[in-house]
Amino acid sequence: MRIALNYQRVDPSKGGAETYIVDLSSALIARGHDVTLYANSWAGAALPAELKTRRVDVSGLTKWQKLWSFARNSEQALQIDQHALDCTVGFINTWHQDVLIPQGGVHAASLHANSLRFPAGVRRLAYLAGKSINPKRLIYRAIEQKQYAPERGTRIVAVSKMVRGHLQKYQGVSAERVDVIPNAIDTSRLAVENSTQVRADFRAKLGLHENDLVGLFVGHNYALKGLAPLLEGLARRGHENRPIHLVVCGGTDTAPYQAMAERLGISNNVHLIGFQPDIRPPFWASDFFVSPTFYDPCSLVVFEALACGLPVITTTCNGAGEVMTEGVEGFVVEHPTKIDQIARALDQMTDDAARTRMSVAAAALGREQSFDRHVTSLLAVFERVAAAKRTQSKETTAPHFRPSFPEAGRVARGSSERS
Repeated sequence: MRIALNYQRVDPSKGGAETYIVDLSSALIARGHDVTLYANSWAGAALPAELKTRRVDVSGLTKWQKLWSFARNSEQALQIDQHALDCTVGFINTWHQDVLIPQGGVHAASLHANSLRFPAGVRRLAYLAGKSINPKRLIYRAIEQKQYAPERGTRIVAVSKMVRGHLQKYQGVSAERVDVIPNAIDTSRLAVENSTQVRADFRAKLGLHENDLVGLFVGHNYALKGLAPLLEGLARRGHENRPIHLVVCGGTDTAPYQAMAERLGISNNVHLIGFQPDIRPPFWASDFFVSPTFYDPCSLVVFEALACGLPVITTTCNGAGEVMTEGVEGFVVEHPTKIDQIARALDQMTDDAARTRMSVAAAALGREQSFDRHVTSLLAVFERVAAAKRTQSKETTAPHFRPSFPEAGRVARGSSERS
């Protein structure tokens, strides 16, 4: 098939969605498909050599103006090339595609989840009021109205049942338009030559010993990913319990959380190490992974942690938790505001025998989230869409086709060959 992928900026160093698009394009090309990336910018060295690229211009001074112009210009570019494409795929902030994979979930659901970081009352209402008049939020809303408009007939791939529910609740999308296909990872990215040595070296850099119990948190948006309730849960365990060292990767504004750890009396056990260009050493150096997130459609980093054999603590606000079995590969807390539940889950990670059993189960579950299986499921959707487009095209053009004119037949064949 001739497949178009549409995303504004593709640079794997910037986040999970960008990494996913690179992995997806590589997998599609490996299966013999012709793939073109429609984007404004990309990290060329990170892309597969066979991937075609088409630059989509953006205009405007502000971020929200650029978002809108990219979506509008993407529509124009894809309309021009529509006869040369079997299936067009969008991910976020574009509306002209045959298949939409909203990696970021639904904005209204994200906004609601973010608001729960604040106690009910004035602070929460002020947060929601500010967001309601934020130009970027208004653009998001306008784009989603176009994305999910029934007349477009866009096929939607939800990365979790949670997202499917949000699509129905906040956007009124009918269940028939939605396929649930969980995210997946390329486990080969996580391999290291000597995991034991990597573990020892990374711990030594932080002054940690082999017998120290280490939990890992990874996220750029500390507030959304629940670092504050995690620190509270860590402090609530009590000083008499086995100590847990928390390694915090990602993000840049660490000062408020360092101050919070000091106020809670746990600063000696919290290691805020910021952005890590290679996340593999923290994975292999840790004993479990924790992400008490307020909203995550289907966290790739949770799957990566599982594949590295790390039992996981997350929340029901994370679609990735849907693949886990409580107490088998880790624990799924009801909500990040349930501090006592977080503290109890942390305490259960101090049981070496239980954690070892969970580690084995976690590694098996992580390997199951293979990109190969994921792509097979996606291609089934793409092929159905492409077949429907071909049928529609035949029905549209049939009344105008005049077989008695050979010249017209030659033109049609020539067009097909060029595409």
